[in-house]
Amino acid sequence: MPEYLSPGVYIEEQDTGLEPIEGVSTSVTGFVGVSQRGPLDTLPPVLVTSFPEFQRLFGGYFTPSFGTDGYNFLPHAVAGFFNNGGQLLYIKRVAATLANVPQTAAPTPASIENNAGTPQLLTRLTSNANAGATSLALQSLRGIQATSKLVLTMVKNGVTTTSAAVTVATYNDAANTVTLAAVLPAGTNYEAQFTTVSVTGVGAYTPAPNTTNFSITAADPGAWGNHVKVQVRPSSRAQGQVQSLQDSTPGVHDTVVLNSAAGFYVGAIVEFNRGATKIYGKVKAITGSSIQVNTPFAAATTLDPDLAGFTTTARTCEFDIVASWLTVSESLRGLTLDSTTPFFYANTIVNQSKLLTVPSPFPSDNVTEDPSTQPLASDGLNLTMAGGDDGAAAPTPNDFAGIDGGPGNRTGIAALIDQDRISIIAAPGITDQTTQQALIDQCELLRYRFAILDPAPTSTGGTPGMADIQAQRDLYDTKYAAIYYPRLVVLDPLTNANLVIPPSGHMAGIYARTDDTRGVWKAPANVVINGITDLEIHLNKGDQDILNPEPNNINVLRDFRHQGRGLRVYGARCITTLTQWKYINVRRLFIFLEASLDQGTQFAVFEPNDQRLWDRLIQSVSAFLTTIWREGGLAGAKVEQAFFVKCGTETMSQDDIENGRLIMLVGVAPVFPAEFVIIRIGQFTGGSSVQEL
Repeated sequence: MPEYLSPGVYIEEQDTGLEPIEGVSTSVTGFVGVSQRGPLDTLPPVLVTSFPEFQRLFGGYFTPSFGTDGYNFLPHAVAGFFNNGGQLLYIKRVAATLANVPQTAAPTPASIENNAGTPQLLTRLTSNANAGATSLALQSLRGIQATSKLVLTMVKNGVTTTSAAVTVATYNDAANTVTLAAVLPAGTNYEAQFTTVSVTGVGAYTPAPNTTNFSITAADPGAWGNHVKVQVRPSSRAQGQVQSLQDSTPGVHDTVVLNSAAGFYVGAIVEFNRGATKIYGKVKAITGSSIQVNTPFAAATTLDPDLAGFTTTARTCEFDIVASWLTVSESLRGLTLDSTTPFFYANTIVNQSKLLTVPSPFPSDNVTEDPSTQPLASDGLNLTMAGGDDGAAAPTPNDFAGIDGGPGNRTGIAALIDQDRISIIAAPGITDQTTQQALIDQCELLRYRFAILDPAPTSTGGTPGMADIQAQRDLYDTKYAAIYYPRLVVLDPLTNANLVIPPSGHMAGIYARTDDTRGVWKAPANVVINGITDLEIHLNKGDQDILNPEPNNINVLRDFRHQGRGLRVYGARCITTLTQWKYINVRRLFIFLEASLDQGTQFAVFEPNDQRLWDRLIQSVSAFLTTIWREGGLAGAKVEQAFFVKCGTETMSQDDIENGRLIMLVGVAPVFPAEFVIIRIGQFTGGSSVQEL
């Protein structure tokens, strides 16, 4: 109780007694399957909210490089989910695990290892250079100065044309152009898009050996990474005008005064451009507008301009990485090889890139003062990703079922446990008994989710017949799963031909759409299947008369186009022998109610177990169920006919109370689907009478 120690007015908040209960979501879905790319191993499932987002994170339609049919259905299922009204979908990528032999079966990422090891600087032409030209337009002039020797190499249609070394007379960094000491000779025409320009190292500046082990890989394992386009090009973060060269201590020429040191940073390699020659240093410290370099300049060194009217400039030396794949592109600007700087390429890529990563340990170069050690492509621009594959073999049933190593250490279907929002699960197109039983087992264990199973092809990969689907259904008996038959036909975007795919993705979308528009108590049936062109086989009423009734309870997809009603879901049963749980909407209604009550009554834990708590619980649960009844989720003309809630001495004994048990009894009257609409018609004198029963 509060204490009142001195006179005054005390304002206190009082609990009104009613704790509102909010209904949980029933439409969040989880899929497990093979994709082009995406997180693997024990990383948690990833939420996507549209098919374009799925494509960005997991890739699109594809054929796995391990060459086995039947593992390319996940993208089609995801498209079907969103086409049919689904909104929230978690994806868990599956791939083969390590084999028991030295060679691995798991996918490997594409990678780039850049370690040229030879003194060189490379750049590209940015405009054509023809015979008689007196100047060249280049992508970068880093390391190029008067008397530098340049070699042009054009590779076009498999033919390589290489020029003799040409000498630079002058250069213009602002325009990225050089003038030549002599014109290009006759018969030499170099097209910019095919031409690389190399600095031979002859001249006042000789680039150091490029020995830094620059290494990047595709963000995720898989053959997709071989198609990631990567470009690397020189760039600069900051530039200033040199005012003077001073000594930090007498005789130590290491401090450069700039008009502004804005943008400069410790660890930056700086190019000092005097108009005809260039020298380099590495920033050790910054004080005001002055930068101190690591290695002092020689006593005779001056930063005075070589040319009259020219102002010596200082600019930092970094590089950019531009990566693209399909519709995804990203630019990572102003990177360094120095791990002590805030722009270290490995940290930037790992933290910001969706297409690339850097294998640990991160290679770096924290010492060099020469920008030629920064990464170079063999053509001065384009790096080649290679070595990625989807694995040496297809995933096994155990890979799909996954391993439960505890929180944050789960794979396959077991990883879906880490997302408690999920209420619908499927493994589109994966129909072996181990995988489907794993789906069922998870639903039985967690109680708050429902599995959608696909029909299995025949042992030879053919179309399953009615006997096949009945035999498959007979493998299971659960009130937490449903199976749909036959499979669907869609237009394959890769081939523009018809492709047979499993129905679970489309059905999950229909579940979600029905939940959101009508309520979980509405059977997800007698609705059109969007995004398909046909059914694999066409079943008639006689066929469904065999598959629909107990004990089969197989949900049939029917063709009603001859009636102008399209292709429809025409079944709503669980694959169970328990008659009271045979309807999907009844089972999922109770999942919804139980999960909502579980979440909404947590406030009662450790509260005093007395009449006041019992009354609060009765009020809260009754208010929640009344709302469900008013929305059409419970049967009964009156609320008293829809449910009852009891909590008190009639539901628990003194022994229960003394042992910390609070027992509440809730009964609800679910709405059953009108699966059979029977119209009885008869004759009477003077006309006919129609009765609906």
